[in-house]
Amino acid sequence: MVGHPADVRAALLDPASGALAALPRGGVLVDCTSSDPALARAVAAAARAKGCWAVDAPVSGGDVGAREGTLAILAGGDERVVAWLAPLLGRLGRATWMGAPGTGQSAKIANQIAVAGAVVGAAEAASFARAAGLDAATFMEAVGAGAAGSRVAEIFGRRMVERDFASGGFVEYMVKDLGMALGRGVEEAEEEEEDDDDDAKEKGAVVVLPGAALFQKLFLGMVANGDGKLGMQGVITVIERMNGLYFRDLGIRLWCLCCEMVLLCESQLLDIYKPFHLSLSLSLSPHFKILSLSLLIPHSPREMALGAQIGTLPIQPFSTLNRHSDSALLLRHNPQTLLRLRSNPRRRFGSARSAPALLAARASASSSKELVLRDFRDKKALKIISGLQNFDKDRVASVVIAADQGGATHVDIACDQELVKLAMNLTSLPICVSSVDPLAFAPAVEAGAQMIEIGNYDSFYELGIQFSPEQILKLTQETRRILPFLTLSVTIPHTLSLPDQVKLAELLEEEGADIIQTEGGKCSTPTKPGVLGLIEKATPTLAAAYSISRAVTVPVMCSSGLSAVTAPMALTAGAAGVGIGSAVNKLNDVVAMIAEVKSIAEALGLSTKDVTKDSTTVSL
Repeated sequence: MVGHPADVRAALLDPASGALAALPRGGVLVDCTSSDPALARAVAAAARAKGCWAVDAPVSGGDVGAREGTLAILAGGDERVVAWLAPLLGRLGRATWMGAPGTGQSAKIANQIAVAGAVVGAAEAASFARAAGLDAATFMEAVGAGAAGSRVAEIFGRRMVERDFASGGFVEYMVKDLGMALGRGVEEAEEEEEDDDDDAKEKGAVVVLPGAALFQKLFLGMVANGDGKLGMQGVITVIERMNGLYFRDLGIRLWCLCCEMVLLCESQLLDIYKPFHLSLSLSLSPHFKILSLSLLIPHSPREMALGAQIGTLPIQPFSTLNRHSDSALLLRHNPQTLLRLRSNPRRRFGSARSAPALLAARASASSSKELVLRDFRDKKALKIISGLQNFDKDRVASVVIAADQGGATHVDIACDQELVKLAMNLTSLPICVSSVDPLAFAPAVEAGAQMIEIGNYDSFYELGIQFSPEQILKLTQETRRILPFLTLSVTIPHTLSLPDQVKLAELLEEEGADIIQTEGGKCSTPTKPGVLGLIEKATPTLAAAYSISRAVTVPVMCSSGLSAVTAPMALTAGAAGVGIGSAVNKLNDVVAMIAEVKSIAEALGLSTKDVTKDSTTVSL
C-alpha cells in the first residue's frame, strides 16, 4: 500500500524497478492502495500480458480496523484469484469480490463518499451542539444509541470531542479519493459520448455529485491550513472557524501586551523588517488543548503593514502535527487570521540610519546573487532537488551529500530553517529552498538559504490542486515584496498549454523572477523501454525549455524527468541548467545517489569528485 496513483504506477509499472518487472510468471500482485480504477485496469492488463495476475484490493476501516483485523477489503480482479487469496486477506479483515479489475477501486471511491458525508455530518452536529451550550461528549454519546449512531460517528466523533486530530488516515488521501470520484464521473461521461455501444450508454456515469464536491472543499480547507497529514476528523476545525466557534465556545479572551522592539539586521536581507512595533499575546488552554496566538504589527520602514488577528493551533499531540501547521502557513490560510501585505507609498523609511543599511544589504545580496547565478550564466548549473514535502532529516542529508559529492552546483530542499542549518553543515553549495508560501521564506533565508523557489508542485497535483497563472504571479509578487534582492526561481506548471507556459514565463520575468524552471508532464511514465523511454519521459520539459528560453532573457532551468542521457539535450534545447529530483530521491543508498548525480554531472561536462563510502559518513 502506497499513497497516491503516481506512487502505484512507479512501484508496480516502472520498467526498471517496478514490482511487475521482477514478478515471475504466474505471480499475483495485490495493491491495497486507494487508487484510480483506470490505473488498476492498466496494471491488471500489464500483469496478464506477462502471464501474471493483479488484484486491486483497497481497504476501509482505518487504523482501528487495521489493528483489530476487521478491515473491509474491496477486491477487483479475477474471481478465482481473489478466492485463492482468501486465507491471506482473511488475516486483515473481510474480503468481498466486487467484480472485474478496477471495481475494487470504484467500490472504495463510493465508500469514501459515504464516509466523508458521515464525518462532515458529525462535525457539523458537534459544532451545532457546542454552540447551543451542550456538552459535546454527552451529546455524541446520547445520539450514538439512536439513528445517528454509526461506526464513523463512534470513532471520528470521539476524536473530535477529544481534539485528537492526529489519529487515522491522512485527510490529504480523502481529498485525493473525492477528487477521483468527481473527476471519474466526468471522464466516463465523456467516454460514453464517443461510444456508440448501447450497453455502455445504459450503464451511465454519475457526473453530478454535489455532496462529494462540498465535502472535498471542506477537507481542502484542512490541507490549505497545512493540516493535510492530520486525520479527517480535523474537519471540525474548518466548521468551527467558519462559525467563529474556535474562541467563543472556549471562552478565551486575549488581551495584548504591547511592547516596541527594534530588530537589528543580522543578515543581508533582514533589514526589511527593521524596526517595527510588535504586540504579542500567548494563551494556552490545557483543557481544550488549544494554543492561541495574537500578533499585531502596525508598521515597518519597508512601506509595508503586516497585520494578523488571532490564530489557533490544536496541540494534541503537538509533536505529530504537520510541519507547516506551526508556521505562517496556518495563519495565512485561516479566514480569521489572514496575513496581508499592504503597500503604503506615503511612508518613508523609519530612520535616517536605515537607508545606508538598506544599501549595504542590497550590495551584499547582489554579490550573493552573482555567485548563485554564475553557473547558470555559464550554462553549467546542476541542481539536485529533495522535494517540497521532504522533511526527513536523514533523507534530506543524503540528498545534500549526494549533490555535494557528486558534482552538482546547487541543492534544493524544503523551506525549513532547521533543514537549511543541516544542509549548511554538509555542503558549501548554494542552498535553494522551495515553498508556495511567501511568508515561509524569510526564516530559511535567515538560516542561510541563498536562493528561493516557488515550485515543486507535484504533491499538490496528487491532491487535485493546480495553480493558475494568476496565482503564481501573485505568489511571485508577494515574494518579491518581502525579499526584493534574493535570487528567485519560479516553476511553470506543466498543466498549462505550451503557449500559456511561455506567456507566464514572460510575465514572471517582468515581475522580477531571476530563473524560470520547467516541469515534466504526461510522459513521466514512458511507453518505450531503454534510451527511447528516457527520451520520451523528458520530452515535455525539453519542449518547454526550448520554447521558454527563446521568449525570456533570464536563465531557464529544465527540470523533471531528466537523466544522464537527456540532461545534455536540455542545454542544447536552450536551458542554462537542469534540475534532478526523482532520479536521485528514489534511491535508498547515499553512495548510489552520489553515483547518479556524478553520472549526470559528467554528462554535462562538470568536474566531479572521486567518492568512497567512507567519505559519505556524516554525523547528524
